[in-house]
Amino acid sequence: MTTAGERTDERCLADNIYFEAAHEPLDGKLAVAQVTLNRARDAGVSVCNAVYFKAINPRTGKKEAAFSWTLGARWRPKGIDPLLHAWCAELAHEALAGARALPLPDDVRFYHATYVRPRWANQHEMVTRIGHHIFYR
Repeated sequence: MTTAGERTDERCLADNIYFEAAHEPLDGKLAVAQVTLNRARDAGVSVCNAVYFKAINPRTGKKEAAFSWTLGARWRPKGIDPLLHAWCAELAHEALAGARALPLPDDVRFYHATYVRPRWANQHEMVTRIGHHIFYR
């Protein structure tokens, strides 16, 4: 059994699903899980390393993250709904075990919320929209 603060791949994936897609439909949660797993696999790193990846943007000098909620508390919603987080943890467990069909192709590695248009979006092929996210390869 892991403690609440212990970082395991399952916990990191559960947190990413929760903070990125807690209020999205089931396929939206699974798509976020899949993008996270695809990034970890393609980079040859653990799920936690993929989730908590940060770098300094050489153009702006600012810290950037793969998932904005990892930049700190001000980027995360306040409070955690324990039942919703438990469901995200169950989905993370199933996704890592290969026990749940995932909705996207294995080469999808990017997404953003529908209400933003990041510069990088034009450099990738849009695959689909699920809930409030647009997914790219």
